[in-house]
Amino acid sequence: MNDLQAMIIPWLISWIPSLFVLVLLWLAWVFTRKVFDVQKEHGADTRYREQGTRLLFRLAGLVLLVATLPISNELRGQLFSLIGLLASAAIALSSTSLMGNLMAGFMLRTVNSFKAGDYIEFRGELGRVSQRGLLHVEIQNETSELVTVPNLLLVQEPYNVVRSSGTVVSADVSLGYDVDRRDIEAALLKAIEDTELENGFVQIRELGDFSVTYRASGLLKEAGLLLSTRSKLRGRMLDALHNAGIEIVSPNFMNQRVLNSENKIIPVRRRHRPEKDKAGQAEEILFSKAELGSVIEKLQGKIKSLKDDLANEEYGEKDREAVKEELSAVTAELEIAREAVKAAESQDKASEAEEKS
Repeated sequence: MNDLQAMIIPWLISWIPSLFVLVLLWLAWVFTRKVFDVQKEHGADTRYREQGTRLLFRLAGLVLLVATLPISNELRGQLFSLIGLLASAAIALSSTSLMGNLMAGFMLRTVNSFKAGDYIEFRGELGRVSQRGLLHVEIQNETSELVTVPNLLLVQEPYNVVRSSGTVVSADVSLGYDVDRRDIEAALLKAIEDTELENGFVQIRELGDFSVTYRASGLLKEAGLLLSTRSKLRGRMLDALHNAGIEIVSPNFMNQRVLNSENKIIPVRRRHRPEKDKAGQAEEILFSKAELGSVIEKLQGKIKSLKDDLANEEYGEKDREAVKEELSAVTAELEIAREAVKAAESQDKASEAEEKS
């Protein structure tokens, strides 16, 4: 028994430096997490810094653990050589994609051409940005699927961004040469007005062999309703052209029925119930995650603006109190939005787990 104690006690003592290093790193990480939590409460986005800090802590823990292990210097040197070899191989193998995407991510954040919630068209597919990461950008497309695009592709290939301050919504229609263009333009301008678009205009895009292509366009101030407004504009164009007695048929239109040459192919006008305003319904379903990301970006910008107001010396004490109250309310909204994002991510993970099982 004494011999066993004589063997165990020195062995445990030899592990004290390693345990001390691990405990020290754990305490440092807990303190760092507290700092990040405080920054989050004040509206700061710490996602990238937190990821980088976690990586540094892991690397530091591995190196310090090897340095303090109760082993011979020769074996310790071999372990350091192995770690260095593995790190060099990992960097060499992944440098093309990993470092390229990392540098491209910094470039995209520096240019800042888009943010979470913005519409972006890449490789012919339209979607809304739901998340910007260090290595990739997550886009929620028109079928509500999440598409991950590496940062390097966005730097190398062109993409279109719909401005959040407003965008032009357009729709094309081809009509015959037998209809006066002035009547068509008047009907299309009426459709643009009914869609509640601003600064409407009509263009003649093409004089084809059998038909003329017209484009109706107008300015949409609320870019978040892009899909609904596009659909609404096309519906109003149908109504306006039919009400004006203008047929929308192909020049090669054929029908087996015998029709009077004076009859027009226009739906019979019936009385319908007033259409309910469904603006934003499609966007709420298709771009739910991207919408939450957009809300978070806006709240973070508002918090930054309120903090700048607090730093302004021209504000009086009453004004400062009002700004502080507003800052507190906006910070609470930001936390609610972040919790909603976490809940959505948890639901996605649960759905994936159910599919795998």
